[in-house]
Parts: sequence; structure tokens; C-alpha cells
Amino acid sequence: MNNFGVFLIDKPVGITSFDVIRKLRKITGIRKMGHSGTLDPFASGLLPILLGKATRTANLLLADKKEYLVSARLGTKTDTGDITGKIIAEKSFAEISDKQIFRIAEEMLNLKTQIPPKYSAKKINGKRAYELARQNVEFKLKEQPVKIFSFEIVKIRLPFITYRTTVSKGVYIRALTETFAEKLGTIAVTDKLKRTRIGNLSLEKSVSPDKINSENWQNFLIPLSEIFADFPQIKINESKIKDAIFVILLFPWELLTAFIWDIESY
Repeated sequence: MNNFGVFLIDKPVGITSFDVIRKLRKITGIRKMGHSGTLDPFASGLLPILLGKATRTANLLLADKKEYLVSARLGTKTDTGDITGKIIAEKSFAEISDKQIFRIAEEMLNLKTQIPPKYSAKKINGKRAYELARQNVEFKLKEQPVKIFSFEIVKIRLPFITYRTTVSKGVYIRALTETFAEKLGTIAVTDKLKRTRIGNLSLEKSVSPDKINSENWQNFLIPLSEIFADFPQIKINESKIKDAIFVILLFPWELLTAFIWDIESY
């Protein structure tokens, strides 16, 4: 039985990323499991779940570019930056034109830094930022470098603007929506959020967690050689295994994880 690999899950709205893990643990009987990039309960889309030894590659997926389809609602601001939060401000957007929206979308590519939202998992003196925010504790988060690779307007139907964006590791979409609105001269909240791609992994190849059960789960488990198909691959037969072990000892772990070892007859 193959007990390591990756599930590409299409997470629905209304459950946490850990809810998916909890369900898959029960189905597979495998405890060692993790995901590469949390999706909040209000968000949906691509959620890679790594099983067994595959969890060692989580950082490689976390470092990849991510693509999102986002619905922003102008004129409203919440304490969390999404529709689950408490409304803390309202502002007019009546004078905003389509031309202005497309112009600001182009300017978003120049964004170099971002301050994470207070309702985030960032740690402040050992505590999560969202825990402090819920306790009304005053604190500041530092700017962090980010890269916006693309920012495309998909649909405009005010107060809603739908955009598709590809971003680097560490970008918070809720904060990105707020920055976009600020440049437009108004405020906004992230109304809907769907992750559609991580690196070369697409939502089109994902599966609903409801379709996985104890009888068929291995059919949906994708081997690492397919997940990292664009990485160099080294095939090793039994006669060369001693040489391979020697090479492994020489390589630092960060470099070694860039290779997918397909060991034959061992």
C-alpha cells in the first residue's frame, strides 16, 4: 500500500483546512498529514494535502507562486478584511470609473511590500496576531517583501469587482484587496476568494473531499514524481543504492529536497 503522496483537494466554503485533514485522517488511517497553505473557512479552492513522507516537501509548495480569483466589495471595511468580520467603516465609491479601476490594476504590479492583516497567523512575542486582535490588544506588524506577478480585472459590477491575481509566497489577499481599494480612493472587503493554482498545480486536477472514501482514496493520491514533474529526477536501481546514499549524505537537505528520488527494486 502506498501511504505517501499528495491529495489535491478542492476545499469548499464553510470548513477549515484542518477540517479536511481531520476527515482524510479518518478515511486513510494515516496520522502524518499536513497542508501547504491555509485557506480560511470563507475561502475555497486548491488545497494540497500531503501524506506521510510527502510532508517533507511542504516548503517547496509553500514557496511557489499562487493564483487566486477574488471578489472585492467596495464601500465596506471589516475588522478581519473579509465578509466574516464586523463592519467598521463605510465609504462612497460612486465616482469610481471603469477606466480608473483598470489603471489602478496595472499599478498593483508595482507593489513591493505589504503589512499582514491583524487577523493573521503571524506571531507577536509567541502569540498569533489574530489572538491578540480578538483581545483588542494594540500591536504593529512589520512590512514584508511581496511580489505581484499579475493583477487582471475579470468583471466589474459595482459594488463588486472580480480580479484574478498571481502572487508570491506571503501575500495576504485580504490586505491586497484593501490596498487596491485604497488606491481607488475608497475601502473594500474580500467577499469571495478561490485559490486556482499553486505553481504548476491546477484546481482543474483537484477533487472534492466528499468524493474520497476508505475504498477509493489511493486512486486520488498523487505521487511526488507527478507533483514535482518539472524538477530533476534521478532513477536509482538496486546496484547503485550505496552510491546514492553517499550522495545524499553529501547534499544539504534544502538542496536534496529539490530532487525526487525514484528508487527501483529497493
